[in-house]
Order: sequence, then C-alpha cells, then structure tokens
Amino acid sequence: MASSSSSHQQNPFPGTNKRREVEESSRLFDVFINHRGPDVKQTLATQIYNSITALGIRAFLDSQEKALGESFPSTIEAAIRSASVHIAIFSGKYAESDWCLRELVLMLQTKAKIIPVFYQVGSLEVKPSDLRHIENGVYADAFTKYEQKGRYLDKIKEWKEALQQVSYTAGHEFKNSDDCKDIVSVVKEEVERTKRLHVAKYPVGLHKLVKDFERRCLDDLVQDFESHCGTKKVNVVGIFGMGGVGKTTLSKELFNQKKSKYTRTSFLFDVREAWSTGRLPLLQSKLLKDIFCEDRSFLSREEGASSLKDHLERNSSFSFLIVLDDIDHVDQLESLLVMDILNRPGNNLVIISTREVGVLTSAGIDTAYHLKGLDREDGKELFCWHAFDQPRPSSGFEDLVQEFINICGGLPLSLQVLGRHVSRRPQNYWQEAIKKARKALPGDIKQNLKISFDSLDYEQKQVFMDIACFFIDKSITTAMTIWKGSGWSGHHALETLKEKCLIEENVSYLPFLEWEVKWKSRQDEFAFRMHDHLRDLGRELAKELSHPLRLWHPQQHLRSLESEGFQNILAQIKGRCFHSFMDKSMDCQITYFIGEAEDSSETSLLWLQLDYLNRPQLDTNSELDTNSDINPSIPPWITLQNLKCLRISGGRFQRLWESDGQAPTRLKELQVRETFVREFPDLLRKLNNVQEVEIIWKR
Repeated sequence: MASSSSSHQQNPFPGTNKRREVEESSRLFDVFINHRGPDVKQTLATQIYNSITALGIRAFLDSQEKALGESFPSTIEAAIRSASVHIAIFSGKYAESDWCLRELVLMLQTKAKIIPVFYQVGSLEVKPSDLRHIENGVYADAFTKYEQKGRYLDKIKEWKEALQQVSYTAGHEFKNSDDCKDIVSVVKEEVERTKRLHVAKYPVGLHKLVKDFERRCLDDLVQDFESHCGTKKVNVVGIFGMGGVGKTTLSKELFNQKKSKYTRTSFLFDVREAWSTGRLPLLQSKLLKDIFCEDRSFLSREEGASSLKDHLERNSSFSFLIVLDDIDHVDQLESLLVMDILNRPGNNLVIISTREVGVLTSAGIDTAYHLKGLDREDGKELFCWHAFDQPRPSSGFEDLVQEFINICGGLPLSLQVLGRHVSRRPQNYWQEAIKKARKALPGDIKQNLKISFDSLDYEQKQVFMDIACFFIDKSITTAMTIWKGSGWSGHHALETLKEKCLIEENVSYLPFLEWEVKWKSRQDEFAFRMHDHLRDLGRELAKELSHPLRLWHPQQHLRSLESEGFQNILAQIKGRCFHSFMDKSMDCQITYFIGEAEDSSETSLLWLQLDYLNRPQLDTNSELDTNSDINPSIPPWITLQNLKCLRISGGRFQRLWESDGQAPTRLKELQVRETFVREFPDLLRKLNNVQEVEIIWKR
C-alpha cells in the first residue's frame, strides 16, 4: 500500500511536524486507542482505558488526554508515534470518521503492534471480511458518500488499503463486556514485550540518524547475505564516536524500533562500568535470562561465558536482538557471547556502542557506524529547545545562538548542557558565557562543559564531584545521608545539578550484587545517572584538588590498603572514600564512606555497612551455641563518633558496641538484620539524633 513506503510517506496530520518529536518524548504512552467516539467512547473504549491504566499502563484516550489550548492533531500524532501498542476498535460507523482513518494510516506507518477489535454489539456488526471487501461490507456506504461529495478523493485509496491490511491481523470479536478481559490481557502481554526505553527529552535529528545508520550499515549487510545464496548470519554492527556524541541515545532508539521484529531481546547498559566494578557476571545473568529464559547467577565471568556459549549451541530456533552499550575491551565481547555468535546462522542483530573503533576491528567486526554529532540545523534546534523551550531562537538572540553552535561543534551533550546553562538568562549573561567558552582549547569539550561547573557554588561542586567519583548508579538515599554527615544540603545541590543537565535521576541500570539486595528498598531503586563525559570531567577536577582529597575505585594504593584490613584503612586514609571490599580477618563484607564531618576538618567514618558471613541459623527446635564465635562487640578500633548511618547484617555479638563511650551518638540511621545480640543495649536512650531505626534481631 502507498502508506507503507518509508521514502514517500505523507503525514496524515499535516502541519504538526515541528513539535512532533518533542511531544513524542515528553508525553510517552504505551497504548493508543483508535475509535469513533459516538459509537464506543462511553462503553468499550472507556472500559479498556480504565482496565489497562489500572495496571500502570499509560494509555491515550482523547477525552482524558486532550489538554486545554493544545493542538488536537499534534496531540494525537505524538501519542500514536510514542505508543508501542495500538488498539483499533472497528465499530459500525467507524469509516464515517476521517480522523479514525487518518489515525489508522499513521498507526501502520509507525509499524507498532495493532490489535484489531471488531465491535459486534447492536445492529451493525463488524467482521474482518468487512474491512477486506469494503464494497460489500458495512463500510461501503461511508466510502460511497466520500466519493459522491468529492471529499478526500486523494485519501480514499490509502484508507481502503489500510483497512484491508489490518483485516489480516489477528484480532478480537467484542460481543459483551466479558470480552474486554481478553483484550486487556493481550494488551498487557504485548506492552511488556515491547516496552520502550526512554530515549531523550528532545530527540532532535534522531530519525535522520536512524535512517542513515540503516542505509550505511543494515542495508549493506542484507545485500551481503543475499549474495551468499540467502544464508543469513548474525548482523553484528558497531557504533563508535567520542563521549557525549549520542551513541547510547542512538542505540536505545534502534532498540525501540527493531525489538518487535525479534523473539528475544536484551539491552545491556554500561558494560565498561560493570567490567571495572566486577559486575560483569550480573550482566551475563541478565543476558542469559533475556535471551535463553533461564534465571541463574554466576560466580565468575568465565563461568558466565561458558554457560552462555553452551546455551547458544543448544538453541538456534529463535531470533534475537542484543545491544551492548559502552564496550571498551574485546574481552568484554568474548564474555558476552559476541565472539561465539559472530558467524552463526540466524536472522539476528547485535549492536555494539564504543568509544574505540579498535575494539571492533580487533573482534573482526567490519560493519561500523561513525557517529560524529548533529549537523548545524539540528544542533541549533536542540540548543534552542534547552535554551528557550522552543525550536528557534527568541528575537534578538539569533547571533548569540550561532556563537554557541560554533563552540559546541554538533556534540549533543554540549548543546544540551550549555543551552540549559544560559536558559532564561539576559543577553549580557550569554555574552559572558561565550567569552568563557572561547577561552577553552579548540575541540576540548571538557573545557566547554566546565563552564557550567564554574557557575556552581562550593557545595554544589562538591556534590557534583562526589557523584562523579562515588555515586553513579548508587542509591540517592545513601548519598543524601552521607552529605548530611558532611554538613551539605544535598537537596538544593541536586536540584541545581538537574536544572543544568549535569546529572539525572533514574532507575539503576546495573544489577545489585548479592550482598546488596538485602538492603535494597523502593527508595534505593532510583540512582544517579551521569553521562560518562561529565563523569570524566568530575573525576579530573577532583584530582586537581588537594582538599578534600577523593579516592575512588579502581586505585592501586586503595586496593593495597584493603588487602591489609579495615583497621589499616581507617588509620591511613585521609580523604573522601566510598568503597566495598571483603575483610577476611573479620569474615565480613565492608562498605564504608570516610570523609570530613560537618563540624570537623579531620576525616572520619560517616557511613558503615557490615555484612558478616557467619549468620546465626535458629529454628524452634534448636538452640544457638552462644559461647562459640561470639564477638564482644563491633571492634573498638572502629571509631563511631561521627557515624551517620550504621547497617549490620549477620554476625554474633555480646553487644553492638563496647561501651557508651563508643556509641555513635550522632547516628541518623540504624539498621540491624539477622544478627544475634546477647545483650542488646539501650539504643534509643543514647542515640538522641537517630531518625530511622530498623531492628530484626535474634536472641
């Protein structure tokens, strides 16, 4: 049909393209309900809407979603383009609505899943054959009237073809209210299967990049497959470019657009970060579960790689899509199945993003897309969205915008950060910002980004560097507790950092380690996100400061200190440090933060989590031998004076601390779980500052 051609598609809602991309991302919907209001809005359409929204699914039904003063066609178009599932309710007079038919054409253009519902209540029952053979069906009169009145003559053929195409899609016949349950069940299953990743607030130029990627990479692979007598192999494609250029953004959009074509899909974020922090086996477990539907954990990356390879050898009947985000070493590809699946037959796709094209060539991946940034027009529009909340400059700012476009060089991250930096500021502020940007070394984007950093006050800078060094993908609540211990107002700093697009708050992408899971709460599901380019900037700035000194993983001297035990760390570290390691002398996984307390220039222990391996096991038929393996208390050489948070799991104690003099009187949070304590002290009497207490203990 005419509307299926990607190169000659016409927008069924002319005049709404300018805001389409912005509305699409700022008002995301999972489901769009296409219907004729007078027929079904108060009955079936509303039933479906209420049922699926009760499940947490974001659905668009025009009466609920039309905002005051909003362009109705652009609202509809944005909802259709963002939805991963479309429901088309074909009622008796559906074809009398040109809006329904326009929506149907656009729904087909998006290539998202369409669930037809044939409304068979009342005198006009609709069946798939009515859509397939329009001239003999219930919609014949509607199209005859269009032709007799000379209306939409250029659209009639396209509308008929759209109806015919949908008629061949498996759908549902609605005869009574009970049938709604079956429809909702299918919608829920389909939404979960096609759940879209959030891509960007303003995805300017992204559609153009996707088309260019497909033309340069995927089309060539298809031609290569056809030249080999139709034998298909795994399509392994790389995306490479500098930090901040938009590799992850493009990868997420490709994943959203392609995933419905594959039986199994998996997107693995931040592989480089997972590798450096020892979490790669957790990504291997996620890949195993996503692609091979087996839930299993691994003790080492070697074990994970072996299991993945074994499953691949035994399973080849389904297609899969895998995206590996931020690869920086060929060993990571070997550990995540790529080297094994590179030459296997199958209609599959693997997309790899990396800063280093050498990783791709070392792995024998010849097809790669060099992402260089946005062209001037798209760069200008992206900058203006962040600076003015509109796609073009405000009057009088045109020349100033051009200056920033020249400085940013098409790098999306710079356009976003600098645009937000000057947002709602007067022209003289812009001029000063441009002068600072011009002093930066040509092409040195870190100097450009430092402009926003320089505008922060002292506490905001400290919080920014702490996040870059310690708290990326870590719990926001943990960080807030630590900052309070340092006398910093974390909430105010975070709001400023978010406004300047220097950080994000999102659901953590990295899986939790086994010892972390027990402490995970709903608040901990949200973690800090920071673009790797900004992370590198923050860490480089932290290196330049002698006070406060920051030590973060991986640093060799820190590992050396940890190998000698926690007592050695407390005695020698004179700076801010947040880390976790296994202290064999204590038989304990220790997570700690050392830094300056709010009323002291000396470093001390602010946050401590002790996960002992010797957990007491009690049941109603046995007694714990309380004379064996009992620790008198938390070791007295651990100074608790300035401690703000204490978490203990496992272990056997006579008491928690040796005496009242060791008690953490400044403690804000205390959690004790699965711990045997023979003599539990009068905690609350001494802990006058405590705000949160959770005690699950055995006696």
